[in-house]
This record gives sequence, structure tokens and C-alpha cells, in this order.
Amino acid sequence: MSNLESYPPVFRQLKASTPPQLAELNNNSNSMGDTTQVSSSVDIPLVDLECLSLEKLGEVCKEWGIFRLVNHGIPPSLLSKLEEHVKRVLSLSFESKEARLTSPLSYFWGTPLLTPTGDALRGALNINWLEGINVPLCHLQQFESGDPKLHDFRL
Repeated sequence: MSNLESYPPVFRQLKASTPPQLAELNNNSNSMGDTTQVSSSVDIPLVDLECLSLEKLGEVCKEWGIFRLVNHGIPPSLLSKLEEHVKRVLSLSFESKEARLTSPLSYFWGTPLLTPTGDALRGALNINWLEGINVPLCHLQQFESGDPKLHDFRL
């Protein structure tokens, strides 16, 4: 399968005009690079669990809605396994991801919006290059999959 098949259909259509960004993504899509480094172009706030400030956490959530968590105690080997597994799942065809990643999981792409219950909303007007899998931990016990690619999420 070409990696283009893993893209949502709207991005596949862009391939005809091949903008430089899409060509670059197509050439490098299997290489996420070193995800332990924070990009210097966007300074995503850090939240340190060793010296957690609830005031700072509230401020970051309100202003950014996203942060990078450090000193969380998760072993680097487990994070590496998870990253490799996510790469394999996200490299599946778009149609396969839509079919496999169902309740309680949510597969989302474009500009994601999650409801308070954790469901992914679709059909946003502005689409960004982003895809992900929402795994609501409160519903994790409901997750049963005979699909080995998904079962491995329960490391």
C-alpha cells in the first residue's frame, strides 16, 4: 500500500497538484523523527509532574488547551513501544482506520473537536493535517478487539 492511502480522502485529492508540504509528507511520512525533542518553531508549554503547580496547569489548559507532560514516570521503553505501535496503526489505509477504530476508541483527523464525553466530532470547516486516536480511559474496560493491531494498545 502506498502511504497516500493512509491519508484522509481530502488530502489524497491534493496529490494531483502536489503542493510542497504534501510531497514532503509523502516522502517522509514513515519517519516521525525524534519525538522527544520539542519543536523550536512552536513552544508548547511543559507541565512537570515532579513540581506540579495547579495554577500553572489551569493557565496552560485555558490558554493553550495542550501541553507536554514531563517527569511522568512512564519508562522510555514503554513510550517507544507505544510510538512504534501508533506508527503501524496510523499507516493503515484511511478506510481501515475508520472501520477498526470504533467505540470506545475514536479515530479523528483534520481539525479535531472532542465532546465532553470524548466522542470525536467530524466535519470541521478548517482542516489541518492531524490525525489521532482518542482512548477514553474511563471506557477502557469496554475495549475488546480481536484485531491484533489494536489489541496491542493494552501493553
